Amino acid sequence: MRSLPVLLSLALPALAAAPQIRVGLDTQALEWTVSLEGGGEVRDLQGRRILKLAEGEKLRIWWDSRGEADPTDEYRVQVGTAMGLEEATATQKKLAALGERPDRVEVPDGGTWRVLTGRFESAREAEPILEKLAAQGFDELWVSTEKRKGAPRKARALYAVTERYERLPLPNAGVLLKPAGELTTLAGKGRYRGAMRIVPNAQGRLSVINTLDLETYLKGVVPREMGAWEYPALEALKAQAVAARTYAYVNLGKRAKDGFDLLDTVADQVYGGRDGEQALTDRAVAETAGLIATYGGRPIQALFMADSGGATIDNTFVFGDGSPYLKGVSNYAAAPRTQTFKGALAPAGDTPWLTPELLRLCASGLVPTAFLDTARMSRPARMDDLRAAVAALASRLGRPPVAPEPNLLLWMARSLGFADLVDGQERPDDARYFLGDAVPGIADQPLASFLARRGIAPPALWRAAPTLGQAFQVLGRLWQELEPAEFLEGTLLRDGQVRVKNGGPGPLPLAPSLLVAEEAPGGSLRLVAESAVQVGDRVRWMPAAGGSPLLVRRLDPDGTSLDRYNPTAHWKVEIKEADLLDRLRTRAGIKEVKGFEFTHNPQGRVTDMVVRDGRNRPHRFRGMHIRNLLGLKDNVFRMTSVGEAPSRRWVIYGRGWGHGVGMDQTGAYGMALEGHTFDGILKHYYQGIQITPIGE
Repeated sequence: MRSLPVLLSLALPALAAAPQIRVGLDTQALEWTVSLEGGGEVRDLQGRRILKLAEGEKLRIWWDSRGEADPTDEYRVQVGTAMGLEEATATQKKLAALGERPDRVEVPDGGTWRVLTGRFESAREAEPILEKLAAQGFDELWVSTEKRKGAPRKARALYAVTERYERLPLPNAGVLLKPAGELTTLAGKGRYRGAMRIVPNAQGRLSVINTLDLETYLKGVVPREMGAWEYPALEALKAQAVAARTYAYVNLGKRAKDGFDLLDTVADQVYGGRDGEQALTDRAVAETAGLIATYGGRPIQALFMADSGGATIDNTFVFGDGSPYLKGVSNYAAAPRTQTFKGALAPAGDTPWLTPELLRLCASGLVPTAFLDTARMSRPARMDDLRAAVAALASRLGRPPVAPEPNLLLWMARSLGFADLVDGQERPDDARYFLGDAVPGIADQPLASFLARRGIAPPALWRAAPTLGQAFQVLGRLWQELEPAEFLEGTLLRDGQVRVKNGGPGPLPLAPSLLVAEEAPGGSLRLVAESAVQVGDRVRWMPAAGGSPLLVRRLDPDGTSLDRYNPTAHWKVEIKEADLLDRLRTRAGIKEVKGFEFTHNPQGRVTDMVVRDGRNRPHRFRGMHIRNLLGLKDNVFRMTSVGEAPSRRWVIYGRGWGHGVGMDQTGAYGMALEGHTFDGILKHYYQGIQITPIGE
């Protein structure tokens, strides 16, 4: 998913309804092995045939660059955040007075400028300037990676190496690959539609450029940015298709100096070619063909991120541009959609005795629902309470009756045949190891040891008489050992259907009389008389003739927000003092930390961070610099420290993944589950926009 977009001018040339786009698949390799569907031809850049390839034949294209190519990046110190021209000019003058030779670089389409100074081979080499400028009162300093300027390195030649190890010279300007079929395969990269060029670049390496029409390109982008397996909701995928199309259209020519428009990575949009395509995302592209998002008649900067942590933020706080459509919005629905399910039983008070094993026994008719009472389940287990369930389960498993014995746990295990499993498996030493010396009176130590080893009946249950709830839990575990049966689980949809993971929507088969349980984070269960299950919640049920007699609603640990479906909706990280100092020293020249000061917006996002160094000097950071400096997924976080320096640990709880501006991809999925269409999703995240065909 694209996490760091670059904002470009929207002044576009007149384009056809379906423009061509050039995608840079790679710029760093010195060789590629290729094959062409159905065979094909290798041509020069004017289209003249150089050699012919057979079906399945592989060809190595190699650039002899006389050793290692020049590095493409350099490190510079950015002084302050993006600023207006007047402030940038003043900052340059201050730096020049200190002996620096600063430059200012315009942030495209933002009306702001970045001020840079120094040029270094590594980030660590920038530390002296960071210290110097910090001592002069510059409180926001940042080591940035910039493209190096310079002349290209000369190289010998471009060659083709055949499967017979023949080395054939190719034009130094590069080659075109023309398959007889539709696809070109790049070994280790994938299959691609459209035209393919391999040409030397200014860094003395090879650029691989895939040229194809915009709509076909999007078929390889949408599933990699927001795939149907993770977000199987058509309207959300259509919103992503429009956002990706808008971004691509706006940024045609963005990397023209490199010979293409966009990279195939998170630096622009992730593009997977033919191997990335999926049927549902293909449909999303087709049903929005040619549509882009505009504001005031101009295409927008269609920024998006994986998960905004409950709310997006104004672009002003991140990239410095005050675009009126890039305003912060909430990911909480005013009135979430719910489906109400009635339960046949709701015991009074707490139900710590309620377990998945007991629910399975009840749903299978082995334990009467009348037993689901706190007083009954909390008293010591009795043979009369267990006899019917054990006999029915033994009969189900084809086991003969077993005579009762004083220890109910051993009797249940023998009834289901577990006594046949321990000879040669357990030794007296194992029993002492698992059970200890406190329970020497157990009649069958090897069997008890086996049950403890498997986690069926833990040691504590052998030291005192189990309650009825504990006994039923052991019985359920014994059954699960011999006849495993998992609950089915799916996402509740607004029409009452469910979607099982990696499957399509389907009915939720429930019996007329239903036990309804709610499962809280941590696994605790309670039976309820009624549950208003929010659309998007996970529910569990047991397949049974006539419908499942049980429905379990899982309360989502990530809460009720529309962007709760991403694994990074909430997260926790710990950073050791040494690791934190290494990041602070390398990126900002800070060698010692006294403390942090944070400014949070009402949604919990850090908009301003001050790091106090060992001399209590403030170093201020904003926007993307905050999470990059700390190595976090997002700026929605709170931090505490444990211990004393230099052995402190910084414990951080946070939400979200990305820069927080524009469309929240996970939130778009949540909105689609709630019933919103793609245009409504886009107009929520991009305020005041219109959805229009390209060229209108």
